[in-house]
Amino acid sequence: MKTTVIHQTFATLTTVSLLTAGVVHAEANGGLTAIGLSGDKTLHQIDATTATVKASMEAQGVTKLLGIDLRPATGQLIGVTDTFEIVEIDATTGATTVISTMDTPLPIEGDAPVIVDFNPAANKLRFMSGTTNHRVDIESGAVTVDGSLAFGEQDMHAGEAPAIVAAAYTNSFGKPEKTAMFDIDSTIVALIQQTSPNDGTLAAIGKLGIDGSDTYAFDIATDAQGTNTAWLVAGGKMHNVSLEDGSVQQSWEITGADGVALRDITFMTAQ
Repeated sequence: MKTTVIHQTFATLTTVSLLTAGVVHAEANGGLTAIGLSGDKTLHQIDATTATVKASMEAQGVTKLLGIDLRPATGQLIGVTDTFEIVEIDATTGATTVISTMDTPLPIEGDAPVIVDFNPAANKLRFMSGTTNHRVDIESGAVTVDGSLAFGEQDMHAGEAPAIVAAAYTNSFGKPEKTAMFDIDSTIVALIQQTSPNDGTLAAIGKLGIDGSDTYAFDIATDAQGTNTAWLVAGGKMHNVSLEDGSVQQSWEITGADGVALRDITFMTAQ
């Protein structure tokens, strides 16, 4: 049974809430809206076309969110709490509804980054930290412990310890027949492909070409035509990243955030 948490009205950056259903999804004029996560549980509505934070709110009924992601099959905004509850987040109010609790906790060392991202083809949640690699059925909370993250034997970084801090899947619109998983490694500051997500096998694609950052937020936005656009937030900027060679193609300073460091981001493209 789902448990609904009673919520409070949140303060936005404007006098009228901008987090309405009409702007949570891509607007008719081509606008693209993302939801970013900072601090323990602060959510930010971001206009990706201008790299501008339009509104902010606190998620209600939780102490901390480890990460957030769009569930492409349903269009739900999903979060995972520090007690391993899987919650649906109302993007208009910040209210949270408990869906399930994971039956196996994820080992997390200190403030190590945690990856929360949906495999759109399997409709399962990829949940990782350090080299630990879990796959989760969010309806039941059942966890499958998959292979530890490691560079493939033929990769140039074989034998090195990976430092995966963010991840995203392609084709995250509806329920596609196929998808591919890409990660960010903070040690080599590069794009990595998780060529076998369940086995944890990693293959370096290429360096981002930017300075390293204390936090990284990464997602791949997929539109109704199946076009994938990789977005990275690092160093106070939004970047477009090539999935072919890993290089940053364009960058924009984020405005309206007052120096907030985003540690996760998801693009609300599902319909």
